Amino acid sequence: MKTKRCWFILIILMFFLLTSGVYAADALYRFMHNDHDALIIGEIVSIEEDSIKVRVEKNIISAKDLNVNQSKKQLKLTEAEIISPFKYGLFYDDYDSSKASPSLGDYVLISVIKSGKGFKNAWGAYKVDSLDYKNLSITLPDNPSIWKQMDAAAIKAFVNSDGQITEFSFDGDTKTVRSGESIIFDGNDEDADDIISDDGADISKPPVDEKEISSSIGIIGGADGPTSIFIAGNLLKTLVVPIIAYSVIIFGIGFSVGYIVKGRKL
Repeated sequence: MKTKRCWFILIILMFFLLTSGVYAADALYRFMHNDHDALIIGEIVSIEEDSIKVRVEKNIISAKDLNVNQSKKQLKLTEAEIISPFKYGLFYDDYDSSKASPSLGDYVLISVIKSGKGFKNAWGAYKVDSLDYKNLSITLPDNPSIWKQMDAAAIKAFVNSDGQITEFSFDGDTKTVRSGESIIFDGNDEDADDIISDDGADISKPPVDEKEISSSIGIIGGADGPTSIFIAGNLLKTLVVPIIAYSVIIFGIGFSVGYIVKGRKL
């Protein structure tokens, strides 16, 4: 009985490891393809214990819907009461936890869905440096990883285009983000556009952990939807973890079934 329980726990753990990375890409795709009631840019004008009020400056409606045949009707809001709490995306590290919390006067880009009399965060909330959608940038923590910079570049391009640019590919080896044939972000370019940190410092060339980008998987939007992916870097290194994980799961299921059948025969 103890053996079966251990295998069951192992299978559950492997499932969560495999799906955690997929969810991040899926959320970004949904953020850019109208899978919400509204995508807004605004200023936080009040913060209460259980809600945050945003005065809306701009509603972004993507040029492409997640579900063409059942697209969500996009609301045009002038004000949004958002249920607390929500945290700014791309501030994942513990030492940035305080900066991840919204403050009065912040400019925010947030995907929202209806919840009761107000709204809640749907597919992401980001702190931005302006209410001007044509020129705003995503605010990042100090010394962000290359992946945070790449995500921020894609979101910026999407918003600056008023939702017209929706398809991106990510290459961790070359530290680039592409929209079609155009490179919108190059982490190796000395003249790349500056990325704004929370304290206003220039962090366009932060230290990069080479292990982090030795292999990479990035989303590509398109006809295949959020499951479409782009694999860059060393293919073997990129796929070895999921291959091992799936092998362990299959072995675990087979072992459990065989154990149960053997037990019944006895």
